[in-house]
Amino acid sequence: MDQLLAELQKQTGLLEQIAAQNLALIEALADDDDVDPDAVASTYLDGTPVHGGR
Repeated sequence: MDQLLAELQKQTGLLEQIAAQNLALIEALADDDDVDPDAVASTYLDGTPVHGGR
């Protein structure tokens, strides 16, 4: 029973760490105000450039 409790405490700690990292990521993305969401993309998600609809 003690071993199970120890493992659950480890798991809880890891989940708290993930939650904190996700919150930091969300805040960083929310602070990115200089990007116009209506602007036409100049690159695809993989980083390759968009070539005028060709």
